[in-house]
Amino acid sequence: MTASALDLELPSGSGSADPRTTRTRTRSSVTGWLGAAILGILIVASVLAPVLVAHSPLEQDLGAVLQAPSGSHWFGTDELGRDLLSRVLYGGRTALSVTLLASILAALIGVVLGLVGALFRGWPDVIAGRLADVQLAIPTIVLALVILSFVGNSIGPLVVVLVAGSWVLTFRVIRGHAQSVVNQPYIEAARLSGLGKWQIAVRHLLPSVLPLFVVAFTLNASAILLLESSLGFLGLGVQPPTADWGAMVAGGQARLDSAPWVALFPGVVLILAVVSFQLIGDALADRFGAKT
Repeated sequence: MTASALDLELPSGSGSADPRTTRTRTRSSVTGWLGAAILGILIVASVLAPVLVAHSPLEQDLGAVLQAPSGSHWFGTDELGRDLLSRVLYGGRTALSVTLLASILAALIGVVLGLVGALFRGWPDVIAGRLADVQLAIPTIVLALVILSFVGNSIGPLVVVLVAGSWVLTFRVIRGHAQSVVNQPYIEAARLSGLGKWQIAVRHLLPSVLPLFVVAFTLNASAILLLESSLGFLGLGVQPPTADWGAMVAGGQARLDSAPWVALFPGVVLILAVVSFQLIGDALADRFGAKT
């Protein structure tokens, strides 16, 4: 299951547990906790970066250019003599905070438009659906080039690009499930009892889509982190000298033969973070019985 092809639905009924399903969920739970542990370590290490490292990510030492990993520089140094461990940890602050902010905004937009489309049908659903179709038709990289070339490369525009390229995943998941729920008899009973559409959304629809929302949010975060790093690799993300994993990998690409650690350590940490989000999302999907 990948975030780029997310299509989830909750099981329609219950029954006796299949032993194979139980074993699969047990393994998924273990890998989910492993992903949560790795992601937790990365977040804590990034937050505590000023305490954990003695060097500033911007501190240059031209006498220690491209030093291999050692006791004084555990991850080595880059072409300007900057400590790579410090830059990796501070880069985690940038990548993970941008990812979290963009994931929250994309999730909120997706769930609101999804519930509006399912509840009101008609033109609100048509407009939301057409917006989703337009977004899917435009490659995110092209969208990023257009937006960032006009407004510049900074945190704000970068978050806008990430949100614009990822809200559709949550929207399609929430809208599809909510449309099946609004046809249930208890929703009609809620209407007859005098509840308004927004009251129905808050009391009935939102709780029913919450499991899918959590799964979609986690998997979407994995895709957003990968997209953020890809933009950084292409020079469209957070600009130097701010540390960013994608930009660090790009900066070390030309030195893979002579100084592989410059790209290796930020690349490994980036892969661990992306895979961790994916493992958590897969485990949650199995936990809630969501089908992919």
